[in-house]
Amino acid sequence: MTQQYDLIFAGGGLSGLTLALECAGRPFFLGKKILVIDRDEKDRNDRTWCFWATGDEPLPPVVFKSWEKCLFFGDQIERVLDIAPYRYHMVRGLDFYAWAKSEMAKHPDIHRITANILEIDAVSGTVKTDRGDFQGQRVFNSAFTKIPVLPAANAEYPNPPFSISGNPAGPEHDFTRLLQHFKGWLIETPSPAFDPGIMTFMDYRLEQEGETRFVYVLPLTETRALVEFTVFSPALCPAGVYDAALNRYIREFLKIETFRIEDSEFGVIPMTDYPFTPVSEGKVIHIGTAGGFVKASSGYAFKRTQRKLRAFADAWEQNGAPDPAVLRAAWRFRFYDSVMLRVLRDQSVGGKAFFSGLFRQLPPQLVFRFLDEESTFADDLRLLQAPPTWPFLKTALKQLPVLPYI
Repeated sequence: MTQQYDLIFAGGGLSGLTLALECAGRPFFLGKKILVIDRDEKDRNDRTWCFWATGDEPLPPVVFKSWEKCLFFGDQIERVLDIAPYRYHMVRGLDFYAWAKSEMAKHPDIHRITANILEIDAVSGTVKTDRGDFQGQRVFNSAFTKIPVLPAANAEYPNPPFSISGNPAGPEHDFTRLLQHFKGWLIETPSPAFDPGIMTFMDYRLEQEGETRFVYVLPLTETRALVEFTVFSPALCPAGVYDAALNRYIREFLKIETFRIEDSEFGVIPMTDYPFTPVSEGKVIHIGTAGGFVKASSGYAFKRTQRKLRAFADAWEQNGAPDPAVLRAAWRFRFYDSVMLRVLRDQSVGGKAFFSGLFRQLPPQLVFRFLDEESTFADDLRLLQAPPTWPFLKTALKQLPVLPYI
């Protein structure tokens, strides 16, 4: 027998849990039956989210650690960035899940089950699982992600959850498809080795190998830190490359010879201007990665998800119906991302040169506003003057055929 719900969240990760709680806490949704389905119990620390925010940004009370200053190492620049009024925050997945589950327990109309989602029927709003079928008036999908990149499997990542979904613009148009892939070690040293008041935002001192490669360091105490090696490229690296890069960075640049690996994490984030968007298909609205919530040119998603879904719930409550258009980024920022991705893919300007140019010539607050899609057009003109301008203008012209689709 198919069980009936008003709202079903197919996927109980960042976006599903965030929107479920946004809805449950509003008078408009009072009495509506809500179901959250996820294949995991969400009882382990499976990821780390980082972002910058000002003190007045409404955020869940789950920040594990934050920093007022950031280190940047690039091309002809080694600088401590004073980012006030921003702070750089770290959120552990486990803390967010625990908080979300405790909040959901306060709302008797929210139900959560652990099940494998097998299929979603957009016409009827039926979510088929290995624990039965559930039908919703509205289904918010963040579990099934059709993204036009297919990273090769390796020992770290045997079953990439991405699938090719075609080209809506036709084969003559060229969408850019990159991956942000990373491996991090949480390490402990026998003696003080870190300044817990300063994090390393980007360190480009490793060889770039024709790609964009950097390390960031999140010091938790004087003897513990998360060290993360990150790559922007079309395909994953062989598994041993990540460990080798982390080992070299810790020993040569952090000058640490003795350390213990407490934990490790590995992840892949799609970076593409392919137009997967939070459109409505029948009774289904795509959110999360499936709805384009991940910032295409940077991979940041946590604060972006909070903002998008808060605005979406506000508009839904005010207008009486959900409007997926509220979830889309402004066109100019989608275009900027498209140009940036193609520049990185073609190595017209490497990531090291691009970000070095920005932080050499501009205040970090301006760069952060731009990446947060809060910059003014005047800000954007200043940013255009910082990196080598001609490669970006030339790439922008090449992207003109894609403009109607991004």
